[in-house]
Amino acid sequence: MAIKFLSDRKTLLSLIQPALAATSNKNTLPALEGLLFRLEGSMLTVCGYDLEKGVRVQGTVHPIEDGAVILNAQKVAAIIKNFPDYDISFEATENNLVKISCDQSDFMIHGLTAEAFPNMPDLGGDKSFCISRSILKEMIGSTIFAVSQTDIRPILTGEFFRVSNRSLTVVALDNYRMALREEKECVFDNNGEFSFVVPGKALNELARILDDSDEMIRVEFTAKYVIFKMDNIILFSRLLEGEFMDYQRAIPAQSKITVHLNREAFENAVSRASLLVDEKMKTPIRCTFTDGNLVVACSTQYGKVNDSLQIEKEGDDIEIGFNHRYLLDVLHICRDERLKLSLSTPFMSMMVEAEKEPETGKYIYLVLPLKLKD
Repeated sequence: MAIKFLSDRKTLLSLIQPALAATSNKNTLPALEGLLFRLEGSMLTVCGYDLEKGVRVQGTVHPIEDGAVILNAQKVAAIIKNFPDYDISFEATENNLVKISCDQSDFMIHGLTAEAFPNMPDLGGDKSFCISRSILKEMIGSTIFAVSQTDIRPILTGEFFRVSNRSLTVVALDNYRMALREEKECVFDNNGEFSFVVPGKALNELARILDDSDEMIRVEFTAKYVIFKMDNIILFSRLLEGEFMDYQRAIPAQSKITVHLNREAFENAVSRASLLVDEKMKTPIRCTFTDGNLVVACSTQYGKVNDSLQIEKEGDDIEIGFNHRYLLDVLHICRDERLKLSLSTPFMSMMVEAEKEPETGKYIYLVLPLKLKD
């Protein structure tokens, strides 16, 4: 079906780039590696869909002839991106050969018939709520690193969302750490309680699309899909099925040892000690907590390092080991100048949280220790 329109480069890029997030690079179906361009009147709709997640973007162009065509996503994006800032002519013939012109450049691209594009699900949810884009982006960004990267337990490759009236809790965990972020009084247009698990890959793409504004994003979901709606962009994803781990049981009700310290000083000490880590041997960082002092050390075939900083400690002394990357992930993402660490034994997870819990919400991170060799 022929399609023909004119558009400026900025508008066309704003429609194409978000949709790229939902195209597949590892699929035998060419349509899943492409973007669907559909023109109806002056409204151009660009869609990407890899059967797990999808993006639909709409914008206004100068129409000449309604129609639809599928083009390879990476190729058409690269072409538009490399054009100068002039008006672009987009024209497809009945045999899906597409001519894209700008200034003195002309490209002829082979497309696919629009009928080859997979049917997208109904983009309306049974339940919904609204939340600030900046808050949602921050909550995803401060937890997504703890999503499992293996499919051994598929449910852990996503993040758990629990909505309770006006509060939102987001949790990610793998076998080595847990990240929890809770925000109160941030949810609008909701008066119920519900939960769902969103794949981490979809949330990574959503975080790239979200801006830091206080504008609202609407979140809708059904039994199988979650739909994120903002302005002219809709991103949707299949939900992960199954029971998420009971994360609340993993959070220690009490601890034998409490430590208060400066976050930046601790992060810097761990970073320096990490310089001697043997990645192949997975050498642990050794943390020795004594009254008023923390020694961060590492000993490998390359040498030894000892770094110390002042702390405030309640309880017994303790020596405990950690994977340096897991520890740095947590320390880098924490927002506060002062942190509170809760420990019990060298074999139980260390809990990291703000020294003073904010009134509007909280974060909790758990890091599983590594066994130390004497």
